[in-house]
Amino acid sequence: MTQFYGGHLASAIVAFSLLARLVLLSLTVRMTLRARDHARRVKVLKPELARVRERWKENPERRMRETLAVYERRGIRPVDTGILKGSLLQTPIFIGLYNAVRGALSAQSGQQSFLWVSNLARPDIGIAMIVFGLVGLSSLSGASQSQPGWTLALPAVISAVMSMTLSAGFGLYLAANGAVGTLQGLMVRRAEARSLGHAV
Repeated sequence: MTQFYGGHLASAIVAFSLLARLVLLSLTVRMTLRARDHARRVKVLKPELARVRERWKENPERRMRETLAVYERRGIRPVDTGILKGSLLQTPIFIGLYNAVRGALSAQSGQQSFLWVSNLARPDIGIAMIVFGLVGLSSLSGASQSQPGWTLALPAVISAVMSMTLSAGFGLYLAANGAVGTLQGLMVRRAEARSLGHAV
């Protein structure tokens, strides 16, 4: 991985992370739009589903059958398998990228530095703060209006903690993902605004 960047591990981590996310960007934008559309359609069913839950609260089997019947009458699947398939497609790519970063860090034995970071194999608070900011911005840029505030902060907090726990090199990977995630969120907002007929 590093031979493409003159042996500079940090540049290779950022470049390959960005490349992987950018290659999958079109797919992830479509999946996000599809998931949001599914959520909007399911939201319309909530009053009817609440009535089913109340009416059949003593009979779980019947409640499940009636719930599925509500979805079927409206032509909505309870779980959108297309979204699941897209997520499953991306998982091996990101696992492979994570393993490549981890392997490169092990092979370099932490001898690589980057900006102020003297050892990419060790955690760095500065990188963790950058990760927190970029992943937080990514969450904000892709947030729906009805999304609770704590769900926006959670990915940023988890990513920053992972960055502080694992390594600065892994933090660079998370930061690159956060940057592309911000772009993805903006693209989703723009596409939703167009589909709803709002000015962009």
